[in-house]
Amino acid sequence: MGFTYARNPGIVNAMKPVAFSLSLRNAGAVLGAALLFLTGAPAQAADFDLVPLPVSVEDQSADGKHFTSFEFIESEAENPDAARAAKYFQSELKKKNGAVPRMFTKHSAGTLVFQKLKNPEAVKNNPEGYVIDATEENRVAVEALTYAGFVNASQTLLQLVASEKPWMHKIPRCRIVDYPRFAWRGFMLDSVRHYQSPEWIKKLIDVLASQKINTLHWHLTDDQGWRIEIKKYPELTQKAGWRKDIGFSLPANASTHYDENGRYGGFYSQEQIRDIIRYAAERNITIVPEIELPGHAVAALTVFPELGCTGGPYEIRLIGGVADDVYCAGNEKTYAFLEDVIGEVAALFPGTFFHVGGDECPKIRWRKCPKCQAKIKAEGLRNEHELQSYVIRRMEKFLAGKGKRLIGWDEILEGGLAPNATVMSWRGASGGIAAAKMGHDVVMTPNSHCYFDYSQARTGEPRSIGGFIPLERAYKFDPTEGVPEAFHRHVLGGQANLWTEYIPNESHAEYMIAPRISALAEVTWTPPERKNWDAFQDRMLAQYRRFEKASVNYRKPDGVLIRAVPGGVAFSPDLKNAAVVYTLDGSEPTHESARAGADNYRVKIPAASGIVHVRACAVLPDGKLGRISERMLNLPKARVVSTLGTSETNFPERAVDGSRASIYWADRVVYVGDTVSAFFETPQDAKILRCVTGKNDNGGGGDRLQHGVLEILEEGKDWREVATFKDGVATVELPAGTRFIAVRLRATGSQNEWLVVREFEFLKK
Repeated sequence: MGFTYARNPGIVNAMKPVAFSLSLRNAGAVLGAALLFLTGAPAQAADFDLVPLPVSVEDQSADGKHFTSFEFIESEAENPDAARAAKYFQSELKKKNGAVPRMFTKHSAGTLVFQKLKNPEAVKNNPEGYVIDATEENRVAVEALTYAGFVNASQTLLQLVASEKPWMHKIPRCRIVDYPRFAWRGFMLDSVRHYQSPEWIKKLIDVLASQKINTLHWHLTDDQGWRIEIKKYPELTQKAGWRKDIGFSLPANASTHYDENGRYGGFYSQEQIRDIIRYAAERNITIVPEIELPGHAVAALTVFPELGCTGGPYEIRLIGGVADDVYCAGNEKTYAFLEDVIGEVAALFPGTFFHVGGDECPKIRWRKCPKCQAKIKAEGLRNEHELQSYVIRRMEKFLAGKGKRLIGWDEILEGGLAPNATVMSWRGASGGIAAAKMGHDVVMTPNSHCYFDYSQARTGEPRSIGGFIPLERAYKFDPTEGVPEAFHRHVLGGQANLWTEYIPNESHAEYMIAPRISALAEVTWTPPERKNWDAFQDRMLAQYRRFEKASVNYRKPDGVLIRAVPGGVAFSPDLKNAAVVYTLDGSEPTHESARAGADNYRVKIPAASGIVHVRACAVLPDGKLGRISERMLNLPKARVVSTLGTSETNFPERAVDGSRASIYWADRVVYVGDTVSAFFETPQDAKILRCVTGKNDNGGGGDRLQHGVLEILEEGKDWREVATFKDGVATVELPAGTRFIAVRLRATGSQNEWLVVREFEFLKK
C-alpha cells in the first residue's frame, strides 16, 4: 500500500535482589542541560529535555545542582519482570557508555531498584505506566506494573542518566509519573520496495524503543518482491525475493543489496525473523506482519500465475503505483495458498494483530474473470466491491481461528467491513472516523501528517515520493481529531509510515524517520494539554544529540521554509529563533545578504516585482549558514493558497505564472471541499476565465480535477460559481465589467488522484 504496514523472559536470580556495578568510561554530559545543535552550548532545560514528554515531572534538582547518585542496579525479589528489566537497563547503559559492568554481592553506594508499583492508580492502572522516584540522595526507585512499564521507565532513565565516575551515575533529583495516551504507538517499515538488513532493522528497533514506540508494522510482500520465507513455498523467496534491478529509476549504486548474480533484493529467513521478534520484545515492541491481499500481489503471481485471473505471465514490478493484476478471488486455490502462507506467518509472530493490506485493489480483472463472476453469483454478492469484502471476511475468520485479529487499510471498508476487523486509516481520517462510528477499533495514520516518505522541506531534500510533512506538521497530528468523543475509545492510537519506493538504503531511511519519529512519539504518548510546539523544539535540541550518539542519520534542523504572504515573503526556519539571510534575485545568500530577524521573519516586496526568485538560509548558532532553500514566487499578480499540500517543488504559485508548462502539484488525493485559490492585490478583469488541470497541458492525462467548479470573488460579495470542470478544464466568458479579487477551484467530489493545476488563465479577448 502507500502508492502503489510472548516474550522470552531472561530472569536474573529472581529469588533475591541482584546488584550490578556500572563501570562506565567516556562519561556523557549531564542531561537537563541540553546541548544546542552544532554548538555544545547549554540550552534551557525543559522537563529535563525528555522526549516524549512524561505526564508529570516534579523537578527537585534546584536548577540542576541536586542529583541522586547510584552505583548498583537491583531488582525486587521474586519479580521476574523487574529482574528482566534490570538486566535490560544494565545492557542498554553499557551500550550507551561503552563500559563493561562488574557484579557485586555487597555494596555501600547508592542503588537503583526495580520494584512493583504499589499504587497502580498513580498510572491509571496502565500496564505501560511507571514511576521514577529519585527524591532521595542515594536511591532511585523505578516502579511499574509490568515489564513494558519497566522498559518505558528505562528509556526515560537513559535520557536522564549521566556518569560521574566509571562506576557512579546520577540523575537529577525528581519524581516522574508517566503512562501513555494511546496503546498503539506505531511505525510501519516497507521492506519490499527496498530490502533492509536484519542488523539495521535492530538499529531501527532501538531508535523506536528510545521514543517509546511500541508497534513495528512490517510490510513484507507487494508487487515488487516477497521478503518472508514460507517453508511450504520456498519458491516465493527464491524467485520473488529478487528482481532484475533496483527499479524506480534509481541509480544502481544507491543500494548494496545485490546477490552474486547481480539480482537486487533479499529476504528474511524465519530464523532471522524470530531473532528480530525476540529483540523487539525485549524492548517492548510488538511486530505486526503485513501480507498484502487481495491486491499488491504481483510478486506472488510471478511464482504462481495460476492464482491470477489471466494466468499470466507476470513480472515483478520495477515501479510503484497500482497494478491491475491481483489475486483471483473466484479461485479456491487462491484461498488455500493464502491460508497456507498466513498460517505460517501467524505462527511466527506472537502479537495479536495481523495486517492483510486490503488496499488499492483494482476490480478490472475481476469484472472480466469468469471465476470471480461465478463467485459473486454463488455468494449472493452485488458487485466486485462486495467480492473484496468477501475475501477480507474469509481471511478474518481464518485468522480468528489462529487467535489473531485482522487489521487492514481503510479500503477494507468498501463493500462492507468484516465483523471484527480493525481499520488503519491512511487516506485522511475519514475512514477511521467512519469505522469508529461503526464500533470498530481504528489506528490513525493519515497521509497528511504520518507519511514519512514525504519530504521534510520544500527544497534541498533527498528524493522522496513527493508531498511535504515537516516536523511541525507531524507534531500537529492528533489521532482523535474529528472523531466524536463517544467513539474515542475505539481509537487505538497513531502510526507513521515509511514507504520506500524512493528510499533505497538504510541511511536515507534514517534521514526520513528522524527526527519526525520524535513528533509521532510525543503526540501518541503525551497528554494533549502537555503538548507545546515551542517547548518541544527546545527539548529536541538534546534529542538531536542522542541521535548523533546513536549514529542515526537524522535530518538536521538547518533549513528554511519560504512562503508567499500578502505584500511579500515570510520565512520559517527549522531552528527556533534563528536569523535568516536571503536574496530576491536568485543569488546565493551569504553573511552579507539581507537578514530577516526572529521578530516576524517577513520581508515586504514592491508591487511591481512580478516573479521573484527567493533564496534563503538560516544562520546557525555556531555562525555557519544552513542549507539553502529557494522558491519562485509570483508576486503580486496572485497569492495562491490551497487546502492541499505541495508535491516536491511544484509550488502553488506556478498556477499563476503564465505558463502551462509549470504546474502546481498537490501532495495527496482530493477530498470534497478542497480548494486552490488565487488572491490579487488589485481587482482583475477578464473576458474569458479558464483553469486547466491535469498531467497534459490540455487538461488530460490523469491528475485532473474530475468533479469541481470554478468560482470568483467580487469585492463585497461571496464566492460565486461561474463554471464547472469538464475533462479537467473549466472555462467561462464573463459579462462585461466583471471585476474580481480572487478566483478558485473547489472540489465537489473526492478522487484518488493527486491534483495538478496547470494554470489560471485570464484572457482579455
